[in-house]
Amino acid sequence: MSMDQLRSYCAEMKKLQEEYDATSAKKTALGEKLDDLRLRKIPELMASMEIKNATYEGIGRVQLASDLYASTKEGKKQDAMQWLRDTGYEDMISETYNATSLKALFRRQLVEGVEIPEDIFNVQPFTRASIVKA
Repeated sequence: MSMDQLRSYCAEMKKLQEEYDATSAKKTALGEKLDDLRLRKIPELMASMEIKNATYEGIGRVQLASDLYASTKEGKKQDAMQWLRDTGYEDMISETYNATSLKALFRRQLVEGVEIPEDIFNVQPFTRASIVKA
């Protein structure tokens, strides 16, 4: 391998990174347009027309469906879990941990020489290239 080959790989990586970033931005924009249609424009128009569904050749059946957003208020996780227990839904509660925090812990432990139990965790250190803007 040569410096020319390395430069070629780095140029390809930069191009792919730029394509990936552009694709992510496009996906976000498309998602916003999609949400505008499916969450606002179509439901509002169908409601004004007093119809619940419509069928179009080449599209299919379009219908309104009730849905909702749900989340736990900031700082209320313990209260939420207690409410679930009190109302008989304790099976919805699961103990978990953050994967990003776990990775950070393992990085520190590897540097410190701490043994990570291989029978419990899959840890595969690797090296990756990154491009820092010039």
